[in-house]
Amino acid sequence: MDQLDLSPEWNAACVRVEDYLRAHRVSSRPHLLRLTLDLISTAQAEHHSDSVETPTQTALRIATSQTEHWFSMLAGSEWPDDTTAASRGRVAYFVTDCDRHWPAAFLSPSPPAKMIECVRAASIQAGPALEFRSLVRKEIDYGPMEDIARETWDQFSWGHVLRAFAIWVVIFFVAYGIWLRFFQ
Repeated sequence: MDQLDLSPEWNAACVRVEDYLRAHRVSSRPHLLRLTLDLISTAQAEHHSDSVETPTQTALRIATSQTEHWFSMLAGSEWPDDTTAASRGRVAYFVTDCDRHWPAAFLSPSPPAKMIECVRAASIQAGPALEFRSLVRKEIDYGPMEDIARETWDQFSWGHVLRAFAIWVVIFFVAYGIWLRFFQ
């Protein structure tokens, strides 16, 4: 491995690549560091000082392309294009918990045969086709509760509320007076 550039731009690229790998559930710390350094080393070799891309963009482009290629290889060559194969490989890899069973196999040039067999055996089916429909508002029938509530609301008057409030105020002051007289 050549001498790595330790500038702040490449440190930021290293952090982003490490986050990208963690998002793919690479949990083994030594494996994560090795992959990160390999990807950064490849990115630094490819990146030119007069490049339009920043170091982070170069590193993530390389990490993405290597990951897509690896997932395509896992899924097999039976799919029509690499995007479909990579998507199927990625889904099957996570659905079958390969990240837990083979934690150091991610981006391995020769993954275990058992893992490849497990990924290719996974059945992936799309859900039903999305159908757009217009939602028409329908009145909700509350049954007899609606009639009772409407009758109660129609009979409502503020006079009943004020009368109840006055009664509770009187009860409060009577109770307070009794408390002051006998318990003080």
